[in-house]
Amino acid sequence: MKAALISLLAGAVAAVTSILLHQTLPPVGVIAGLIFTYITIWLVGRHFASRRLKWLAGAAWIVVIFRGALFGSGDELLVQADGVGSSLLLIGTLVVLAAIAARI
Repeated sequence: MKAALISLLAGAVAAVTSILLHQTLPPVGVIAGLIFTYITIWLVGRHFASRRLKWLAGAAWIVVIFRGALFGSGDELLVQADGVGSSLLLIGTLVVLAAIAARI
């Protein structure tokens, strides 16, 4: 149970970091966020030796990123629908899947 909560928290922290980095100095911010995401999810699997926990971290990442791409109560967006935001959503999802598929 503790490992599952830690992996969910790690995925959510990686997503928040990616959201905050992706608009700073475009393409560098997106690349840094994607690298951080891959390393975080890979380390979750490495630390706990479980692919199931990598799936949990990846699911948490995807939920937070997609929530950031939806309008909030004040019509604000954290992930804009421009090239940088779209690449974070698309390439980020592929990076998460690659990190899950990587060997433990």
